[in-house]
Amino acid sequence: MKFVRYSAGGHATYGILDGDTVIEISGPPTGRYTETGASAPLSSVQLLAPIIPGDVYAMAVNFKSHTGGAPAPTQPEPFLKPASSICGTDSNITLPGDAGKVDEEGEMVVVIGRRMRNVSIEDALSYVLGYTIGHDISAREWQAGDTSWWRAKGSDSFSPIGPFIETDYDPHGKNIFVTVNGEEVQNCNTDEMIFNTQECLSFISQTNTLEPGDIVFTGTSGVTSRLQSGDDLITKIDGLGELHNTISD
Repeated sequence: MKFVRYSAGGHATYGILDGDTVIEISGPPTGRYTETGASAPLSSVQLLAPIIPGDVYAMAVNFKSHTGGAPAPTQPEPFLKPASSICGTDSNITLPGDAGKVDEEGEMVVVIGRRMRNVSIEDALSYVLGYTIGHDISAREWQAGDTSWWRAKGSDSFSPIGPFIETDYDPHGKNIFVTVNGEEVQNCNTDEMIFNTQECLSFISQTNTLEPGDIVFTGTSGVTSRLQSGDDLITKIDGLGELHNTISD
């Protein structure tokens, strides 16, 4: 099943994507909901971020190709991003004027479906609602110079997600392709992760409670590319569609 959040006539709501039709539901997919009886063509609505998360986690250095020659981490390395950085597909990513070099990072994102605390690796995926695509936008000079990544990876619009949440999905062995202005800049597979999805989720849950709707960016690969105003950024992941954003000043 594919869940979306969308705006129709200025009203934001949740829905189920069925082909080219959006079927409205009464609330977020993390809780109890019913179909309202309303529907609309997908072409007539504006897709928003498919969930409004409480906490946003992201995994640092979770692909060997992204270590820059440094030793790979011996345990998952999660960090937090502010929920205010979330936006949806087709939204603009705004570059702060003094941010310097800002890079793209295309990633698979996990959406938590039920409260998760102290969960084993073996059971971790049973707590997942579904999966979507994310851009972990990163201001490299701030990332290197600040004592934390609060603005380097958490500025407004630095965490686009979408276009939908797919619930019937195996996160393993999925190809991730990132293009900027049609040119491929990243190409990897989720099997290349140092720590797989369930290992990341279980690790976080040992100390932090993950609530329904929380999301986890699972990491990026290789050498990322600098973004400039006017660029078109697209990430495609097998079975999850494509996330498109335009870069602006």
